[in-house]
Amino acid sequence: MRRIAMAVSAAVVVLAAAGCSSDEAGEQKNGGKAKDPTAAAVEAARVYQEARNDRDWRRICAMQTDRYRDGTVEACVAENSKPTPTPSPSSTGGPDRADTGPVKASSPVPVAAIGEHPAGTGVQVEFTVTWPTSSSTSREALRLVQQGDTWLVDQAEDIFDSDIAHGNPVHDALMRG
Repeated sequence: MRRIAMAVSAAVVVLAAAGCSSDEAGEQKNGGKAKDPTAAAVEAARVYQEARNDRDWRRICAMQTDRYRDGTVEACVAENSKPTPTPSPSSTGGPDRADTGPVKASSPVPVAAIGEHPAGTGVQVEFTVTWPTSSSTSREALRLVQQGDTWLVDQAEDIFDSDIAHGNPVHDALMRG
C-alpha cells in the first residue's frame, strides 16, 4: 500500500511539473492554455504612462510607433526635451508641478482602425494628480499596436465623463481619432 501511495505522489509531482514547464521557445505550456498576448499590452501601457508622468522622453519616444512620434526616437527626444521657460515662482510657495500617484492600467479592448491609426488594443491608464490644495484622477485611453514582440503606443486620448457614461470609455475615446 505504501508503494502505491508513493507512486501516486510521484506521478502527481511529475504531472504538476509538466503542466508548468516551458516549451523549446521558452513559452509557458500552462496546462495547454496559451498566455493572454494582450497582457503585455496592458503592462506596456502602464510603463508608457509612468514615463510620461516622469517626463522620461527617451523612454516615451522609444515606446511610440514611428507614425505617432513622426520621426526617429532621437528627433522626438530632442523636440520634447527643449527647455521651457520656467514660470515665476508662485506667491504661495507651492510646487511648479503636481505629484502623480501610481499608474493603473485596465483590461484591454480591441479597437478598429480609424484615420491613420491602425487596428490595435485599447487600454485605459489612470492615476491621481495631487497639488497642495487639490487632487483629481486623470484617465487616458492608449491605442497600442504589436510590432513583433513589442507593443507600441500609436494614440493617446483623454477619457471624458461622457465617454465613461457610454459604458466603453476606451473605445469611445480612441474612436474620436
